[in-house]
Amino acid sequence: MDGSGFYFPLVLLYKIFMNDIVKYMLAIAIGSIVGFIGGFQGIAGGFYITMLLLFTGVAKTHRMAAGTTLLSILFPISLGAVYEYWKSGDVDVYTSLVITFFYIIFAWVGAKVNLQVDEKYTVLSLAILLFLTSGYFFKQYYDLIHKKK
Repeated sequence: MDGSGFYFPLVLLYKIFMNDIVKYMLAIAIGSIVGFIGGFQGIAGGFYITMLLLFTGVAKTHRMAAGTTLLSILFPISLGAVYEYWKSGDVDVYTSLVITFFYIIFAWVGAKVNLQVDEKYTVLSLAILLFLTSGYFFKQYYDLIHKKK
């Protein structure tokens, strides 16, 4: 991606002024929006951050968006949201620790592989994942609205 694709209108400011103030204002907006959505949906929000970084033009390539996203979720990873779920008894700590252990290992492996693969395949893999995820949640929605009362 060379940054010449479709852009959100707010990015016109960024493209015109090309300064750090606009870039960081967009970063604040992305962090705020994705933080809320992540807490609301119970997700880390990484794919939202990646998409918004690309959509707004803050990141010029998928690799830059991926690296920026990984660093941005490394520390906070929704601590406040986890606390709220934990208070209501909806966190399996031991399962989370097992997932975290293997996530660390395979995130590193995935990043190493990413650097060896053409970016178009990384983007395609993300498109397939989001398509399948969307199908799953549309099926869940369909089942909920057609549930017998």
